[in-house]
Amino acid sequence: MLFFTIVCANHLALASILRDSIKRHMPEHKFIVCVLEKEMPHNIESFRSFDDTILAKDIGFKDFNQMIFKYNQYEASGACKGQLFRHLLQAHPSENNFVLLDADTQVFSPFTEVQDALKTHSIVITPHILHPPEDLASRGCEQSFLQAGIFNTGFVAIKRTRTANAFVDWWAERLEHFSYTDPPRGLYNEQRWIDHVPVYFDHVLQLKHPGYNIAKWNFFERALKIQNGKYFVNGLPLRFFHFSGFINTTTHSKSHEIIRNYKTILKDKGHGMQCREKWSYDYFDDQRPIKDRMRTIYKNNPLARAEIIDPFKESKRTFNRYK
Repeated sequence: MLFFTIVCANHLALASILRDSIKRHMPEHKFIVCVLEKEMPHNIESFRSFDDTILAKDIGFKDFNQMIFKYNQYEASGACKGQLFRHLLQAHPSENNFVLLDADTQVFSPFTEVQDALKTHSIVITPHILHPPEDLASRGCEQSFLQAGIFNTGFVAIKRTRTANAFVDWWAERLEHFSYTDPPRGLYNEQRWIDHVPVYFDHVLQLKHPGYNIAKWNFFERALKIQNGKYFVNGLPLRFFHFSGFINTTTHSKSHEIIRNYKTILKDKGHGMQCREKWSYDYFDDQRPIKDRMRTIYKNNPLARAEIIDPFKESKRTFNRYK
């Protein structure tokens, strides 16, 4: 399997932890990092443990600057996921299985079930939750997935098949134009689109092993325990933990040890300084900041998108003409 993630400069330490955990439990597999910055970060050499790094602008978008200008940093990372799958399929013809993981995840044991699933399936995805919540508090979490989507795109795995190729092309095209956080329009970054996948495509496995993608949003249904130095979830091995929502919050009572350990590693990796790095696509080429309203104008005004060839070379005056 070829593992990969996409990060901005402020999350390189997270990607490094993910890489270390993959190599610890599945050392035979490669790990590639796509960097969503105008240029490679100045300190990328300190993360030589990556098998390869590539800039997002080099993964095959026809008009990358036009595409990326519409999105904020959070949306942009999701917008690149489909095209990154497409690029890696072309760039690594000898690889058959590809696994996308969000950078804020850590692997704790081999992905045995995914490897087995990809023998007979083209696409593997994980639901946010596996069972109907019984208590009232957890039902609120269930309702939130009506906006965020049924599946979590912090993990997506595919096998090189016609079905997977069709899925990647479809997802990449949708995300290039519609990876916004806009629940009233039925959009939640790259995630809501995956709700269509079990209907549109065959040979899709909804992986319901509780040890995959354990996270803040499904903790109510997953009992995390440690036995003989290894983590188990509902009696099955923990495969990977998704730390989204935990990194910048106080420790969760049910997972204090695993989160405390993760934060300790982040500190050792220099995340405290690294996380302060500014996103290069938040600035015009002359280093003036890009305001949210400029992005909004550009994404909502077809005339602006048609006439502004490279938005990063412009100024706020240019966008004011399209109000």
